[in-house]
Amino acid sequence: MRNKELTRKKIIKTATKLFVKDGFLKVSTLDIAKKSEIAHGTVFFHFSNRSDLIVSCIYDVMGKLADELNEKSRNSEDVEELCEIFLKQIFNYKKFYSRLIKDIPHLPIKVQRMVFASMSAFSIHLVDTIENAQKNGNIRKFDPKYAMFFWFGTINYIFTYSEMLGTEEFNENNKKELIRFFMASLRNTNY
Repeated sequence: MRNKELTRKKIIKTATKLFVKDGFLKVSTLDIAKKSEIAHGTVFFHFSNRSDLIVSCIYDVMGKLADELNEKSRNSEDVEELCEIFLKQIFNYKKFYSRLIKDIPHLPIKVQRMVFASMSAFSIHLVDTIENAQKNGNIRKFDPKYAMFFWFGTINYIFTYSEMLGTEEFNENNKKELIRFFMASLRNTNY
């Protein structure tokens, strides 16, 4: 790998760590340059502006997350299994995802769209799987996109307010309980 590529990767890695620690809104390109031990201008040699750097950092992490989700969930046709896969993968990126969800309303629309797009394949697969379960009579009839909204909304709420709610230590039992509740709502059965 050439020095240019190594420097770019170093900037992304350092920026990502700083964004997670201090927030996307508070970290400056000067902070990133200092922590990367490079000249401030070097940041702009690799990224046209701060937003471009943010997009690259998010793309790096969310791209890995999306690839892992798609790879592990591609062959699953079970809603409960998909939820388990999602939680396992998202919690591998817990700190990053938590910061991203908290800061996303204040980030440029380009960044917001990219985050949305990175989750699209999984969302579509979840909706398709719910539709198939409905056809098989395993889940009650309703518009499956509302289940997808409910799922992502709940996850994002947990990540956004984890400190306030005391859910920083969201463990395996909590994950199972969340999935059990979600599945009961889809089946319209007693929780």
